Amino acid sequence: MNLTRKKVLTYMKKYHEVAPDVPPLFSFTTSLVFLAALSMVVMLWPGSPTWAAQKSSRSPVVEKKAPKTKPAKKPAKKAPKATQKRSREVQAKAVYCVNLASNETLMSRNPDQRLPVASLTKLVTALVALDRMSLDQKLTVPDEVKTIPKSVVGLKPGDQVSVKDLLHGLLMRSGNDCAETLACAYPGGRKEFIKDMNKKVRRMGTRHTVFHTPSGLDAKVECSKKEGKAPQLLTNVSTAREMARIARVAFSNTTIRAICLKQSHVIASTNSNHSYRVKSTNKLLRDNLPLIGGKTGYTARAGHCLASEFTPGKNVLLIVVLGSPDHFRDTRLVYKKALEKTHETRGPQTQHPKPHRVAAR
Repeated sequence: MNLTRKKVLTYMKKYHEVAPDVPPLFSFTTSLVFLAALSMVVMLWPGSPTWAAQKSSRSPVVEKKAPKTKPAKKPAKKAPKATQKRSREVQAKAVYCVNLASNETLMSRNPDQRLPVASLTKLVTALVALDRMSLDQKLTVPDEVKTIPKSVVGLKPGDQVSVKDLLHGLLMRSGNDCAETLACAYPGGRKEFIKDMNKKVRRMGTRHTVFHTPSGLDAKVECSKKEGKAPQLLTNVSTAREMARIARVAFSNTTIRAICLKQSHVIASTNSNHSYRVKSTNKLLRDNLPLIGGKTGYTARAGHCLASEFTPGKNVLLIVVLGSPDHFRDTRLVYKKALEKTHETRGPQTQHPKPHRVAAR
């Protein structure tokens, strides 16, 4: 409690009126002492604001924290109904499934639409190479493999590799460097090799299939400087129906079939210490399916492609999917639907034995 100077003088005046005989000095000193004592009492009085502030500063109140509670789990978002329906359907741009045992078409979607086929091209590359080359023949890897993009085994220029090993890298790993090595070593060179690829498929009765490269990659054609245009891209194309015809011929070749059923292989260079372990790109080999042949393909323009042959019971199902977002899922769906149409079941292994697979070397 603070007293102003005016209040003090008023108090002293009253005091002199009550006790006029008291000397001025004594009365003034006594007044100061009295006022100081009074101030101390007021300050220390429990009900005063100053006392409450000091008490609160000495013993602060600790707020009790509320116990932590785990946030409620958000319910999982359900996929849109449209997505759920699409997941049960084949999404490839083109599909063709035929039962080779009865020559019956079991499923087709845009079977005659011309589409890019990517590395399904390599089935024809293998057939043409086997026409003019022996499996034990050694080929030298050309310098051009340095510039080959995308899927490669990793062959080094100057490596000497057998045709058999190159076919393993071609069909299992889908190695573009293996395809170019085979084409460059072909009698007459790469251009002659591509020419014979187109001749071979024409003899199979195809009309819409055209190849520009042995690997399945697009071929770049440079325009003249006067035109000032970007390089033109030439794409290997075919149809699902014609690719099924090509795959039927390829998978009937015992060498190609044996290689397609392997999951791993080691390619060795005979003139160096280089060796290359390759693994198959075909995930259907991990499934419990009677698969006897398969080849994958992919480019950004073609999407995912797959040619597969199965032998469930007495049937022989050949399935080709082109332009698929998921070629393995689509092939499984087509296979299942084809079995339903042929009234077959996947039953125990004793009823539908798998073909013997060649062990990886």
